Amino acid sequence: MRTGYKALTILALLFTGGCAKDFNTSNTARYHDAGSRAEASRDFPRAEEYYGQALVWAGTERVPASLLSLTMFNLGRMRGHACKFDDARELLLTSLALEESASGPASAQVSRRLFELARLYYDRRLYAESVPYYAQGIAMVRRLKLEEDEPVTFTEALQDYANALRETGEPRQADALRGEITARRNQEVGLRPRYLIARYSPSCRNGHMMVYNGRA
Repeated sequence: MRTGYKALTILALLFTGGCAKDFNTSNTARYHDAGSRAEASRDFPRAEEYYGQALVWAGTERVPASLLSLTMFNLGRMRGHACKFDDARELLLTSLALEESASGPASAQVSRRLFELARLYYDRRLYAESVPYYAQGIAMVRRLKLEEDEPVTFTEALQDYANALRETGEPRQADALRGEITARRNQEVGLRPRYLIARYSPSCRNGHMMVYNGRA
């Protein structure tokens, strides 16, 4: 669920310094790290450009599946924020499939991709399309007992899921989440998300429209 620059940079450095001994993998990690820095400074067009270059290098020769998945994930996010929703969806779906193969069908990294797909649809008011991704992501987080790793972000996902259920004619399922959401919000008074979550704009008239939750 997190998209923090620090975590992404550390991952890229690990690939560069440890496993990434071939030229193409090193360049993939280098451009990915540059994209992470651009994203952290909110230069999103440049972040998209760097992540795109990272994917070019990743496609020239076999690179670790986890690095390819991460590159597609972040490029997909930037494409979504640049209003290129079809590209974003395809990249995120491919990243999800790669991550399921690389880290197993149930992992924190897989849940991140599920929630990102859910947000991509939800923020564009495509609620029916968002519901299955929220359902899978929430179930996976519960199964892995990760709810308290990022409690505020998880509560936000629960609220989005409940809203989407209500919008798609499932008020009973939405109401079943109400008590848990209220209890969690009461416990989280004064807390902020640990990592920046960039929400997608429902309208792309001006391009690169973002709404933020969390800490920059």
